[in-house]
Amino acid sequence: MEQLFIEKYRPSTISEVIFQNDDLLNKFSSFVTNKEIPNLLLSGVQGTGKTTISRALIRDLNVDSADIMTINASDENSVDVIREKIKNFAYTIPMGRFKVIQLEEFDYLSHNAQASLRALIEDTSETTRFIATCNYDNKILPSIKSRFQQFHFKAPDVDQVLIRMAEILTQENVEFDLDLLEKFVRSAYPDIRATINLIQQYSHDG
Repeated sequence: MEQLFIEKYRPSTISEVIFQNDDLLNKFSSFVTNKEIPNLLLSGVQGTGKTTISRALIRDLNVDSADIMTINASDENSVDVIREKIKNFAYTIPMGRFKVIQLEEFDYLSHNAQASLRALIEDTSETTRFIATCNYDNKILPSIKSRFQQFHFKAPDVDQVLIRMAEILTQENVEFDLDLLEKFVRSAYPDIRATINLIQQYSHDG
């Protein structure tokens, strides 16, 4: 089966990510250099790389797989998930420097569940880091936001996206017309994930 472009070309390290500006690149690169992260809240519209950045950061920090828990709050968003699943994981001793709990679609987490998370974040600050991703940070309680360093992501400049799409097609030996490719990119922008899926959909036999 043909491999999906979106997985094949997903950045695996922070250095491979196309950030919207150099300040963000430098900030996340410093996390890697220092081998330490605070609790992070990554917000922004879909397809701007929040989950990719979260995964790349964890990989660059060489966090042991046993120290990683991923919760998708669109499926698991109750107080019970916090009290039972996350709490039990957070309070166990990490294999490495710290545990990382990825909270994806964090804006789906109920307010009661968010409230129950506050004390847990404080109590496990020595051994656990939380990386939350969401589309709408206005749905996050202020008392929770204050416990995270917050970063809002936008898509990179459209020209950077166009260059990246051209690189992908070149690596796949797909001939393309640059003007036509630009139309595809602009039709899906700022959703980079949708853009990559689109160029694969319309690529046939080189």
